[in-house]
Amino acid sequence: GIDGTEIPLLLLLEVLPTIPCLLAAMSAAVGLKSHVSDYDEWCEQMAAQLTSANQHLAETLVTSLSSNETHPLLFQNVGEPQTGSDILRLRKRSKYISKSCAECKLKKRKCSEVRPCAMCVMAGTGHKCLSDAQNFVSLSTSIQDTREAYFQDVYTQEASLRSLKDTCTMSGVNITLVRPLWELGFDVSLLFKAFKILPLDLKVAVDELVDLIRQGLAKTSICNPEYQAIISQQHGLGRLSRYERIEDVKYSKRLLEEAENDDDLCFNEIASNERWGHGRWMSIEFDSKLNCKRIRIGDEVSGLLGCHHTEILTRFICHDLVKSMSEYELLVAWTSSILCSFDPQSTFYIKVLRKGSVGQDQQMVYVKCIFHKNFNLAGKQIGYTIVFEEVSPEAYQFNKNRFLPPSMRQQEPDADRDKGIVRESIVFMRKSRMTGEDRLSHLAGFIKGWVKDIRMYHPLFADQALPRFEMV
Repeated sequence: GIDGTEIPLLLLLEVLPTIPCLLAAMSAAVGLKSHVSDYDEWCEQMAAQLTSANQHLAETLVTSLSSNETHPLLFQNVGEPQTGSDILRLRKRSKYISKSCAECKLKKRKCSEVRPCAMCVMAGTGHKCLSDAQNFVSLSTSIQDTREAYFQDVYTQEASLRSLKDTCTMSGVNITLVRPLWELGFDVSLLFKAFKILPLDLKVAVDELVDLIRQGLAKTSICNPEYQAIISQQHGLGRLSRYERIEDVKYSKRLLEEAENDDDLCFNEIASNERWGHGRWMSIEFDSKLNCKRIRIGDEVSGLLGCHHTEILTRFICHDLVKSMSEYELLVAWTSSILCSFDPQSTFYIKVLRKGSVGQDQQMVYVKCIFHKNFNLAGKQIGYTIVFEEVSPEAYQFNKNRFLPPSMRQQEPDADRDKGIVRESIVFMRKSRMTGEDRLSHLAGFIKGWVKDIRMYHPLFADQALPRFEMV
């Protein structure tokens, strides 16, 4: 209306007949202008006629509003539902929590109930989210020695893994992509940034690969239902563990119980320089539920990375151990490791910045990592050990090119580390259709081909009788 109020459409329809009167008055006033010599006089006549027309229109509106016979939909409150379904529809709203963390409140984003929340995990601010929670959780450790540390209790680890799983579900990333690298000290925010924007064909290939490996590893534990339940639970949380099937061997229950009680003894034997012949190793021990229990590093790891053992453990706790690899290199390292899930060991390559002495610059170190799975006499996995071996840049680049055709291979690493990381980010590679996106598509095709070959030729999926594990 003239005063800014809203007038219902149906009410205007009732007063539409008065509009011609107003138009006629305006038309008459325009025709009168040609006969009036004084312009001011014409303006006064025009104003008088418009005032009369407006007054008539206002009286018509007042009569319609005060009348008892108004249109049934004229004064209906559109904001008030008329049926039960409308009430439920209007009352339905998105799920929210009453206590968001400080980071989500500050950045006005949706928070989750688990701490650290999914948004903080993806943004790399999980430590800030933890500070606002009374019962915070984290996959952290307590350092007991210069080369050894213990993980948090089982409840804390499971809560942290649930938070990680919720974050993966929200971002559309397979948790099996994130957890192995996360446990090895990689930055989790970098992992989500890289893996949540993978091309659709590569995401589908990764999901098929993970499902196939889960099926195969579950078949190795059929003879031990209790351990099969533990493995199934860990598979849902991203850990691909297996049961070491021992052929043609019979164990008594007493021997198996003794083997489980001697897990600490087995770990001490495995996590030692005598076992590997040098001190360039890192061992992680599992508990009976396949949760991380203890970590120990060899005495030569500090010389390899150029920092003290305590600093290495601290950076491992803060997931800041490896930050010099590109997103594509992380994907290649994960693929190299996951393709050997049916084997007792796997190999992948990483590169780290070695701290120089005072006055010297940092140096890029290329490392070959041999992943050994550790089992006790009962066939249960009690942990794993990673043996480090420094290699040449050419050897690192050769492994990096193993999933590419000759036309896409790069012979030497990038001289400029920062530019190389940018060019091998998933965003940049997807925009570079000539080279980057083709490399990702070729990797997806390689994974699909491997899955097809495993289904056809691997003994776990072929029609072959598997050896049985007997209990006497």
